[in-house]
Amino acid sequence: MTDDWLIVKKYNEAFLKFRREEIIDLDKKQLPKLHFTVYRLEDRLKELNGVVPTNRESNYYIAFIKRGVGIKTIGFTRFPIVDNTLMIIPARAIHGGEYTSPDYSGYVVGFSLEYFLDNRFPGQLITDKLIFKKSLRPYLVLQADEARKVEAIFEDLLREYTYSGSPHGRSEMIALKILELMITCDRLFADNDMIGIGVTYPKVIDRFNDLLEEYFATKRSVTFYAKSLNIHPNTLNALVKKYSGRSAKDVITSRIVMEARYFLTHSSFSVKEIAYRLGFTDPNYFSYFFRRATQHSPGDIVRLKAQ
Repeated sequence: MTDDWLIVKKYNEAFLKFRREEIIDLDKKQLPKLHFTVYRLEDRLKELNGVVPTNRESNYYIAFIKRGVGIKTIGFTRFPIVDNTLMIIPARAIHGGEYTSPDYSGYVVGFSLEYFLDNRFPGQLITDKLIFKKSLRPYLVLQADEARKVEAIFEDLLREYTYSGSPHGRSEMIALKILELMITCDRLFADNDMIGIGVTYPKVIDRFNDLLEEYFATKRSVTFYAKSLNIHPNTLNALVKKYSGRSAKDVITSRIVMEARYFLTHSSFSVKEIAYRLGFTDPNYFSYFFRRATQHSPGDIVRLKAQ
C-alpha cells in the first residue's frame, strides 16, 4: 500500500506541475501505472487545494461525494457538486473539478482493465457495465438510503486495502468489491431511469465505440471502422442505427463535434489549433464541418464563452 500512495503522490505532483496545460493527459506523462487505488476524497484534495485540473487517463473511476459543494465536468457534462453525488468517469473521459466548500468529504476508487485481468476476472465485467457508456449522464444525486449503501461498499474497500493481515486473496477480494460497487451503481442509475433496464449491445457496437475513441481525431470514414471490425459498412450502419437511432457517420461526426466543443469552451486554443488537433489540415474545412453539424461556426461558440 505504501508504494501505491507514493504513486498517488506522483499523480498529485503531475497535477501541480502541468496544471497550466489545458488538458493533462496522464497516460503521456511517464507516470508509474496505478492499476488500483481507493482513498478518501479529503485526504487527496488537500494537496490540490480542492482543485482537480482537467485531465484524462485510461483508468476508470467511481467517486461518491458524501459532503461538499463545487463544480464538476465529465466529458461535455458540467454539473454542480452537492451532498451525496455519485460520479462515474469512464476510461479516457476528460474531467476536472473544483470543490468550493472547506469541509468536503467522500471516496474515490480507480482501477484499470488490467487489474481485473490480472486477477483472472474477464474484462467484460467492466466493459459491459452500462454506467461506463459515454452516452450516459455521468452523475446521480442519491437518496439517503442509497448513499448509505454506496458508502458501505467504499468503507469495505478501504478496510481491505489497508488490511494488515495475510495478503492472501486480497486482490481478488478488492476486485469483487469493485464489481459489487459497479453492479450497485448500474442498479442505482437504472432505478433512477438514467439507463434502460435490460439494454444490451452487440460486441461489435462496443468495439466500434472503442475504435472511435482511439481514432476519431484522425479517421472520419465509416469504411475505416467497418474494415477494422471486418464487416461491411452497410452492416455497421444498420447496427449503429438500430441501437442508437443514428447512422454511423452521424455518431462519428458527433464525437468529433463534442471534442471540438470542449476545446472551444474549455481551452484557450485558437480555432486553427483545434482544427489541427482534430485531424483537419484545413481550418476552413473544419469550420465548414462544424457549422454543417451544429448550425454554428466555431467563432460563435468562442463568442458565447466570452459573454
